[in-house]
Amino acid sequence: MTTNSKEDLITKVAWLYYKEKLTQQDISARISISRQKVQRFLEKARGLEIVRFQVKNPYANILSIESELIKKYTLKDAVVVPYLSDKDNLLKKSFAKAGASYLERIISQHNNSIVGLGWGNTTAYLADYFDSLPIKTKVEVVSLIGNLMNNVAINPYVIAEKIANKLDASFYNIWAPAITQSKERAEIFKSEPWINCVLQKASKANIILFSVGEVSPSASLFKMGYLSNDELKRLLGKGAVGDILSRFFNAQGNLINDEIHERVIGVPIDNLKDKGKIVIGIAGGPPKFDAIRGALKGKYINVLITDEETAQKLL
Repeated sequence: MTTNSKEDLITKVAWLYYKEKLTQQDISARISISRQKVQRFLEKARGLEIVRFQVKNPYANILSIESELIKKYTLKDAVVVPYLSDKDNLLKKSFAKAGASYLERIISQHNNSIVGLGWGNTTAYLADYFDSLPIKTKVEVVSLIGNLMNNVAINPYVIAEKIANKLDASFYNIWAPAITQSKERAEIFKSEPWINCVLQKASKANIILFSVGEVSPSASLFKMGYLSNDELKRLLGKGAVGDILSRFFNAQGNLINDEIHERVIGVPIDNLKDKGKIVIGIAGGPPKFDAIRGALKGKYINVLITDEETAQKLL
């Protein structure tokens, strides 16, 4: 059989299967070839691009974007949600739903997990959307950063405790501020055995989730009074574009050299670069673009949950 005639036969098999909707058995009988050969010809039809598939559902475009993000930034995974205006926090709620669903799936796939959780406006809704799971192996939940703060709604204690209860898991909390007034106070807190013990537990978390913050007056750390306007100006002057767990980095993902980091009570940001961990960063919307890109360049996250508009810009 010549190359052309074989290709013609492959094309005929593909036409009968995909257009005429015949079964492989029907095709085998019609053109007198074995069913196994029909299967091989259908595979070759795809390889020769005689057959091309086009998924017409609008979600197909999002799947393509996720794949491109994974390749460009060497991620373990990416989840892209349709862009919504953030009126009534619609975008944040969309992120929370996606994050909760992803976290549920990851926890169910891993044995003996320590789940470390951060805080922020974006993740504040996540615990409400998280469904209880029948977990057969050991799961522990731990805060990644101190949580004595004014705004209870975004407190990591509240978020993490809700999720721990739904998992029927042990919960470890850092009873200290996220950022103290001085380096000396931070050292005192961290020297307490019970706080140090939780920090050690947090450093071993193998599934981590947090939101990426921008450096602006509207960011949680500044709105809540943890950091002053003068500190905001200083950080901006040093090129800070974002923060993760109250550690600030520049557009290239490099940590800013600032005394604020010595006052933080939480897991060091370099702990997130461990390739054995699943590190989920949630953020989106125009104000956070520079922060998200900096976090990706710094390799602080390996799973990104963001919106379609931000993802397109990242690509």
